[in-house]
Amino acid sequence: MDCKAPHPARSRTFLLLAPLLAATLAGCQQGQPPTAARTLYLNGKIHTQDGQRQVAEAMVVSGGQFLYVGNRQGAEALSNPDTQVVDLQGKMVLPGLHDNHIHLFGTVALDMCDLDGKPVDLGELAAKVKSCLPRYAPKAGDWLVINQWSPYEGNTPTAAYKTVLAALDAAAPDNPVVLAGVDGHASAYNSRALALATDKSGKQVGFTTATLAPGGLFAPFKPYVDLDSGVIREGARSAIPSPDSGLLSARDEQAANQYRQILPAVSTLMASRGITSIQDACATDFIRDRLREMEEKGLLNMRVTAATCFHEDDYSGKLDIGGHLAKANRVRDQFAGDPLIKADAVKIFLDGVLEGDPFSKPPFLPNAGMLANYQTPHLAMDQAGEQVTITANSEDAGSNGLVNYRAAELTRYVGELDKAGFGIHMHSIGDRTTRMALDALEAARASNGDHGIPHTLAHLQVVHPDDQQRLGQLGLYLTFTYAWTNPQPEYDMLVTPFIQPTRKGQSLHEAMYDPKGYLKQALYPVASSRKAGAILVSGSDAPVDSRDPRPFANMAAGVNHAPQSGDDFRASQRITLDQMLDAYTINGARAVRQQAVSGSIEAGKSADFIVLDRDLYQLVASGKPEQIADTQVTRTVFRGQTVFSQ
Repeated sequence: MDCKAPHPARSRTFLLLAPLLAATLAGCQQGQPPTAARTLYLNGKIHTQDGQRQVAEAMVVSGGQFLYVGNRQGAEALSNPDTQVVDLQGKMVLPGLHDNHIHLFGTVALDMCDLDGKPVDLGELAAKVKSCLPRYAPKAGDWLVINQWSPYEGNTPTAAYKTVLAALDAAAPDNPVVLAGVDGHASAYNSRALALATDKSGKQVGFTTATLAPGGLFAPFKPYVDLDSGVIREGARSAIPSPDSGLLSARDEQAANQYRQILPAVSTLMASRGITSIQDACATDFIRDRLREMEEKGLLNMRVTAATCFHEDDYSGKLDIGGHLAKANRVRDQFAGDPLIKADAVKIFLDGVLEGDPFSKPPFLPNAGMLANYQTPHLAMDQAGEQVTITANSEDAGSNGLVNYRAAELTRYVGELDKAGFGIHMHSIGDRTTRMALDALEAARASNGDHGIPHTLAHLQVVHPDDQQRLGQLGLYLTFTYAWTNPQPEYDMLVTPFIQPTRKGQSLHEAMYDPKGYLKQALYPVASSRKAGAILVSGSDAPVDSRDPRPFANMAAGVNHAPQSGDDFRASQRITLDQMLDAYTINGARAVRQQAVSGSIEAGKSADFIVLDRDLYQLVASGKPEQIADTQVTRTVFRGQTVFSQ
């Protein structure tokens, strides 16, 4: 055992080493056994993400922790004959990345029919259904579940099929079919499936114009059901007893066996993307059991905050504060002392989505909670699906969406969760929803005091400018999926015409990207909220949109682009690379109360770090930030052990 300390003058980060060094020397004096083996990492560009943003060239790892971070001379002074040396060859090193909003077990496909989130036209959709029937639903009456359907891209009509419903009916006339949407909020069904909707006693009554009409059995579901296209959203889907098509409804042993098969691939995917800490944004009992299995099998190479969720209650408007608190406390206690899994957060789904269908008759409205009423747009698409025109002025739709809880109930719920010490992670899409969330959090702060619990709002697609300031005043953590924050015309066409008025003859591009429109200042307010004092973190929301959490694609989308790059509409909301890396590292750790052990490369913290194949700062400096998206992780180390390398 090497019990000699380096001379302080030889290391500019000696103070970072001092606490561990004192303990090591004390161990020598007390005759304790030798310390764990050491690994020296030399010749790197180690971005520590500490308070001083130091860039070190060397570090020493021992016993799963950083023992030293600084210069080569200081690192080599801690070596002994058994020390392993790794040459980083000048590569960029970062702390392990934090994905603070992900659905972990949706990131790898199950052995099921799957569209992988790729947009398809209705002819291609029908062909997919036909190809999957022999393997996954061979008998008449068998359910066919198709995962990762994109409700918002593709689905363009063909000569044979005008709607999703028509394509599914033609392709599977003898089988009920469900397309499980990539966003977890929308699914599509064929007529056989729609007819299977049941009442609370289990009697089949079906979704029909009669059952959805005022006074009908399913009248409360009317805003969520489009009988023309077969698309159903949110809690209305629970009326159709389809088999498991995803994590949130998985319960039985058959589903458990399906997910067990993908656990190694899930572990490999996360490590290959440099992710060493996640928050699973809706952890059910089923998901927690799978996390335990990964841990027991040595596959959990990350720290997990399993946010307890009550999604079925959220979308049915049911609030059982006592029952929710009791459950959340039991779950938190179950993981007390677990080195990798904790459950000290609760997820609340506050509203739905902002995507509508402007081409249905009448247009199918979004349902996220908005301050102003939605518009009813009038758009027409040509037969080739290439040209969209505005055929008439839009008008007030008479609806501003839904928020799952009444304001007073939400305030009580948030206050009790905060008082009990839970971090609150809220799905908030519309501006009215975010305002209600802020009111509830302000009330909790006034009632309970500020005891330093990080509360987060996820998505924040539209936020009123006044509330952007309030996000900062409360010091909230904001979880954005940065790849979604840039203009995407095919997607934006399903959102913007419902929020901003459109005029006959106006070009669709002008309508969607009006520099004087409300969305210019309210859509995904990343930079303005940060400037007001809010704290940025990052969450991929995988498998929504993409199974791959793609951290570097998100970074590329969110950082500043060169002037005249052709995407000026969102330029004011982009952030610097420094700020983006903070979101993925130290801020991410703080958001889940793990900053004492992770989020930066500092002596005494867990040795969680990644090595990249390129220097991100050089890409920005050379005016090529978009190339950040192509970054590859060449090594991932978690608790001192290499868990991925290439």
